[in-house]
Amino acid sequence: MKFRTSLLTAALLAATAAMPAAAQSSDDADTFARVGIARIKLADEGTVKINGIVDPAADYTTPERWVASVELGTFVAEKLAVEIGATTPGTTANIPAGSLAGTPNLFDDTFSIFTLTGTYHPLRGGTVSPYVGGGLGWQHVWSKKERLASNVEVGDAVGPVIQGGVDFNVSDRFGVYVEAKKAFWKNDAAGDLGPAHITAKAELDPFILQAGALIRF
Repeated sequence: MKFRTSLLTAALLAATAAMPAAAQSSDDADTFARVGIARIKLADEGTVKINGIVDPAADYTTPERWVASVELGTFVAEKLAVEIGATTPGTTANIPAGSLAGTPNLFDDTFSIFTLTGTYHPLRGGTVSPYVGGGLGWQHVWSKKERLASNVEVGDAVGPVIQGGVDFNVSDRFGVYVEAKKAFWKNDAAGDLGPAHITAKAELDPFILQAGALIRF
């Protein structure tokens, strides 16, 4: 997780430093939308208890998910915008690892991630326009499907999120973008595996990398 966050920070700083200042268009639109494809990878960290006793060697893994993403934003000041974002539902398996390695998938859960952030655009109006920001995120579980485990309980998670990206403007109205978000939240999950009751305090901390098209209104 630290490596991915450091890589994101370094890339954004390098992109900002390399960009020439460009004159802003006097007719910049205040409202914009981004539509793209997103890769979601969860941190797969946390504490696992079996019958109430912590198993320090127990772990789990989840595969990365590819989903569609959409963001809608509006400028509330010359270089400050408010954005809402969402992903389409993605379904991921929850596969035991560590001391539980070899155990089949416990359950699948289908979720979306929603964000509300404020962003700063220092070079708004330029051909290349970086931005950074932060706010709150919400990982909503739409449904779950039990596999090996039974009586599965898993809920939503809420926490802070940071984001950074670059808009590449090909005209006054249209462009393309690349963006990364990093969220920080935990979730409780529980289920039965035969006679054993398993609980987990999962550090989800999703990392979202996305790219797509940009349009201004």
